[in-house]
Amino acid sequence: MRPIILLLVFLLLPAPLAAQTGVRQAREAARAASAQEQATAGQAEQAIPAADHSGHGASPDAQQESGAAADHSMHAVPAAPAQAPHVHQEPAPAAQEAQDIGVTEKLGGYIAAEAVFLDESGRPVTIGQIVDKPTIVVPIYFSCPNVCAIIQSSLTQVLPDVTLTPGVDFQVVSVSFDETDTPELAASQRRNYLAAMDFKYPESGWRFLTGDEKNIRLLTDSLGFGFRRQGKDFLHPVVVMAVSPKGKVVRYLYGTKPLAFDLTMAATEAGKEQIGLSVKRVLAYCFSYDPAGKRYAFNFMKITATGILFILGVLLVSLLLAGRKKRRPRN
Repeated sequence: MRPIILLLVFLLLPAPLAAQTGVRQAREAARAASAQEQATAGQAEQAIPAADHSGHGASPDAQQESGAAADHSMHAVPAAPAQAPHVHQEPAPAAQEAQDIGVTEKLGGYIAAEAVFLDESGRPVTIGQIVDKPTIVVPIYFSCPNVCAIIQSSLTQVLPDVTLTPGVDFQVVSVSFDETDTPELAASQRRNYLAAMDFKYPESGWRFLTGDEKNIRLLTDSLGFGFRRQGKDFLHPVVVMAVSPKGKVVRYLYGTKPLAFDLTMAATEAGKEQIGLSVKRVLAYCFSYDPAGKRYAFNFMKITATGILFILGVLLVSLLLAGRKKRRPRN
């Protein structure tokens, strides 16, 4: 019996020992795995701040090494957040954003005589040297596809009808507010428009000037002419100004088709240093801007109301005068 018991003990004794050994090995493996995991997580945490501080994604080599560590540890390593590509954007100039498009009339003010431009031959001249007689200033730019070309073409039709001697009694000066326009382009424009008048108009009666942005802004600001570049084109009003020989702004004429009579009167007033009534004031009262149709519409209600008030005023005065006559005693 004893040998049997000893045999059973001998057979069953290795099992607890093996179990203890297995438990010990499992614990050691768990500790190793935990240590590996903590080490891998620490590497990942170091990689992420490095990417955040640099502002760029991790390099391919670093990503491969991180991937290899994840494979060995059998745990996923949190990848660094992908960085969007940095796009460099030029900030819009504050001065350009602040520019108002339109006309701020400066009647009685003086233009910037010190502004320097280039004439058709490329010679630098100041506005003070150019404006030595009554002058019609035409702010345009030579590549304008519509209104600038229209107003210049309209001038070729009406200038021969102005009852003053061009180049002597008055002159027209077209000034480009596009700093990329060149004197060669100005000379070409001058030839084209003079050719439209069969060269019967003297060259001294119509000048074409170009300049840089600084001097352009200096002149246009003194005229109250606000514009803004939009791509290759410009947003700008359509107006010409009459300036006296001393540089005083005396009149504004709006629209693409000025009349010969208006140009004659404006030049005459400029010669006398006399400030004329701006057509804009009359138009602003009689016309209202229609934003839907993007045009000026005749304000019938305002004119009708003004007429009715005027008639009522006349009737009231007539009734008062009639009442006074009735109250007078008869002799």
